[in-house]
Amino acid sequence: MTRNDADAGDELDEALLNAEVFTDEYAFYDEDAARRRIASRVAATRLSRALNQPVPCDARLALPPAGRPSSPADRKLVLDAACNVRAARTLDSMARALVDSPTFTRLALDAESWPYSQPSALLFASLLHLFGRGDAAQFWFQYAAGAGSDTAARALYLLHLSRAEISLAHHWHSQRPTPDQSEDVLPLPAVDTVEEPLQASIIWTSPPISTTKITPAPHTPPDLRQLPAPIRSALETTTFEEDEDLGDVYLPTGRLASALARCARLDPSGLAAEAKPGARMAKRPKRLQPVNTQLEAAQRALRVLEVIHRYTGGVSRTQIARETGLPQLHLAHAIENLVRTQLATPVATGVYVAGSSLKLAESGRTAGALLRETLAFLRDEAGAAVYVAAYTDGEVSITQYADSPTAPAVHEWVDFREAAHASAVGKALLVQLDPAERRDHLGRHRMEAFTPHTITSQEELFAELDTRDPGEPLVDLQEYALGTVCAAVPIRTGTDPECVALSLPTPDPLKLAQAARVLRNEAIAVLLALLVGGSNPPPPIAPNIPCVVIPQ
Repeated sequence: MTRNDADAGDELDEALLNAEVFTDEYAFYDEDAARRRIASRVAATRLSRALNQPVPCDARLALPPAGRPSSPADRKLVLDAACNVRAARTLDSMARALVDSPTFTRLALDAESWPYSQPSALLFASLLHLFGRGDAAQFWFQYAAGAGSDTAARALYLLHLSRAEISLAHHWHSQRPTPDQSEDVLPLPAVDTVEEPLQASIIWTSPPISTTKITPAPHTPPDLRQLPAPIRSALETTTFEEDEDLGDVYLPTGRLASALARCARLDPSGLAAEAKPGARMAKRPKRLQPVNTQLEAAQRALRVLEVIHRYTGGVSRTQIARETGLPQLHLAHAIENLVRTQLATPVATGVYVAGSSLKLAESGRTAGALLRETLAFLRDEAGAAVYVAAYTDGEVSITQYADSPTAPAVHEWVDFREAAHASAVGKALLVQLDPAERRDHLGRHRMEAFTPHTITSQEELFAELDTRDPGEPLVDLQEYALGTVCAAVPIRTGTDPECVALSLPTPDPLKLAQAARVLRNEAIAVLLALLVGGSNPPPPIAPNIPCVVIPQ
């Protein structure tokens, strides 16, 4: 040791002896600015990864590199935390403007088109939204958007943005067709100012980036008393039909049509019979046929896709209806599913051509390319690892999965074939078996308790499987592994039960509920990918990579 080294050591020892814990406050420390810098750096890292660009040294948010178009990945990373509140308020204003317009009400109540026309669906969706039935409103907004309504597409953009479902919101923003002249009857609030650049310590992404607990600005729902009493009363008595494919579908009634016409003071001429004074309200007969399945919905979509594929220059919605013979409700739902999965693309109002996903399936690449791309989209949309599983030869098997560093797959610490009773994947497959087949499976695989939450009683398990609402996801709430939750939705492309599932490495029930809603909405996309593109054998699963147990 040299003399200089010894002197340095003495100085260091002296400094350590005199060291004290700093207890005062920093005089000029801007905590909010620090949070913004941290959030900006994280967002810049995600943005650079999305664009395959190196992260800049200062890691500041900026416009996309010159020569590269702005993409959804750019936009979803720079949203202010309050944009969901602005979106909700803008949607309220839009719905209010449509409901309060006598001109638009007359369009909706037209004798030749009520209740399944584009304006009828849009008006009914707006009423349901103002009445607080958001999920029911979403269905009818999608119906109207599938029929080519620009206003409905804008409404869906705002609806999903209000829920912080960024990718779905941007999907509908990009899918807006050319405005329909029939809707140009009143000024509607603009949506271009809803999204703002980063101005807070929280950015809405999937999942949100934050240095503090997220507490969105409160959004006060519309005052129901602002709806006229006859309309409010008619909405209160509106009932829904359970459909395994479409969920709980609320249907417009003659009483509602009559109330709308009366409150808008419309001349009875030209209106639907239900909207005319003194019209008798016939009771809707109970549906005798069984509910539709997701497979039936996918097959309808494939019938529509076959027609679109034949017309390379584009085909109108009217021609599609003529060739498929589908009712308006099912046709709109099929087109909406094809557009959302990019199997079809609108090129003009009510005109469609084959989409990019169909071209991918036909490009000669590996058979599972479309399925893998669909699962990757669903993974990013839900913010969770996703899986496709099947029940083959009496055993549960994972056929495909998509994970990422931010959406890790479940670690299979117990052979998944032995844990069907304790996972969402297993439940979603068992629910498609008859009682005898279920008992046979459970007779071969003992119902062991993997956690304190695991169901070990056949009666309790069967009751959970048989009492769920149609279309409701099956869940695993820390039954397979503590700290992990999952959800699964049954699907089927052939004789063997199949399902699509997701897992979250967190016990947060709110995050699971949001992810499960995305899974339910997008399950049809996975089913279409299976039918259109097929799938490859599953990739090899390393010892530490999850089978698809959707631990919840």
